Amino acid sequence: MGMFDSLYIDLDGTEREVQTKRFDCSLSAYRLGDCIDGARPGVWVYFDELDIAAAGNLVYGRSDSAVRSLTLFVVLVNGIFVEYSISDGRLEQIAIEQRIRALRERWSDSSRVTEFLVGVVRDKQQVIERLNARIAHAGAAIASARRQRAGEDLQGVLGLVREEDQRLTRGDDPLDVVEWALGCDTLGWGFRSGAGATADPLEDYRL
Repeated sequence: MGMFDSLYIDLDGTEREVQTKRFDCSLSAYRLGDCIDGARPGVWVYFDELDIAAAGNLVYGRSDSAVRSLTLFVVLVNGIFVEYSISDGRLEQIAIEQRIRALRERWSDSSRVTEFLVGVVRDKQQVIERLNARIAHAGAAIASARRQRAGEDLQGVLGLVREEDQRLTRGDDPLDVVEWALGCDTLGWGFRSGAGATADPLEDYRL
């Protein structure tokens, strides 16, 4: 098939890759909210006809092994992947044209675009915060492992110990502790008894 880009969509609760040669064809992967390299400015709606095999995988090119056909519509606004919708079956030309017009009209509303972009920025910020917390957690685990190697006591303030320190104290491999920290979304102190602190997602909203 050569070089292509990939758009990721949800199909029957499973993330699926849809390949396209419409844009830069740099083997880039895009999801909702991503800016697509090579896309044109303005509101654009594209469609593709998808065939699904019995195993659930996409079949490229018409094939007798396909057991289901779909029509996919993808909407870009100034290069940003803002929406996709899926219709059962292969639609007739007039139905495709009507759907394209409806989607273009829907996304010509500047307030809708602004609301979508604000949501994208908020979600990206939350991802960045989680990743930064994981990096900080891993850094703290590395620092504690070095302190432990130097013979220092890992006891914290007021008898509190971070969970990574508890793991190191009980003999966990430092690499395992770092791996755990990179996959952990909570930071905090735990009591020596091992009762770790649990983050309260509503804390910022409590009086």
